[in-house]
Amino acid sequence: MDTIYDKAEASPDTVSTSGLFGKRILVCGKGGSGKSTVITLLANALSKKKYEVVVLDGDASNPGGLARLLFGMKESVKPLIDFFGGRGKVECPVDDPSILRRLNDEIPLTKKHINISEIPEEYYVQRNSITLLQVGKINQSFEGCDGPMSKVTRDFILEGDAVTLIDVEAGIEHYGRGIEKNVDQVIVVVDPTFESILIAQKVSILCQGMGIKNYGIIINKISTNVLKLYIEQELFKRGLDVYGLIKYDNSLFEAGLTGSSINSGVVMDDVEKIVGSMIKHMG
Repeated sequence: MDTIYDKAEASPDTVSTSGLFGKRILVCGKGGSGKSTVITLLANALSKKKYEVVVLDGDASNPGGLARLLFGMKESVKPLIDFFGGRGKVECPVDDPSILRRLNDEIPLTKKHINISEIPEEYYVQRNSITLLQVGKINQSFEGCDGPMSKVTRDFILEGDAVTLIDVEAGIEHYGRGIEKNVDQVIVVVDPTFESILIAQKVSILCQGMGIKNYGIIINKISTNVLKLYIEQELFKRGLDVYGLIKYDNSLFEAGLTGSSINSGVVMDDVEKIVGSMIKHMG
């Protein structure tokens, strides 16, 4: 049965944005930089441009995470790692670098991509053209590291034209596990802190080491033009591409505080410009 993710002829509304069809885009950054908020804004902007969007929540440390920001949900969907057999079946990619497989199927997901129709509905929530899946969360003391979840995040590749936006834990530990191995673009969210700038610089080095050429910066929480110019200058000195910036918006802050869904209207112009830059760099 055909699904919204099956390849279809591009409509006139999507011809100019075809550069992101079927791409996997990973968003990372310093803790508190706003990467989950940025993913939510990007998902809404891409949906508005007639893309089908899959948001893969690979941040095991954020209990509410994207479910709240995207849909205002308090409940979580079933962890995707359980679909692949759970921790007993899936191992950390550092300990076992083999590629993720379906249960009872020896063909790696990188060679035989998965269709959303294979996955029971309890593993995802779908609203309009945005689908959210959560790889898994840390729920108990001493349950172990999130390495097995990292393998699912790394290798979960969908059939069809949907854009996959991937959220990962804060910082750069995920590079040590090679989660970025199967992505088409890496975005680093930079907030107005020097630590955030340094992490962006480190990410560029790590991307180069993995052979990833398509990476860039989204500057977030910009409240003044002076601040904008300073951060742009610091990033330019380090040879880092800036895809765009998102102005500080108090409504985004309030949504994060109250755990409610994001209204992206105020900053949508900023985000739409960023999407255009992402398409340009993808080409």
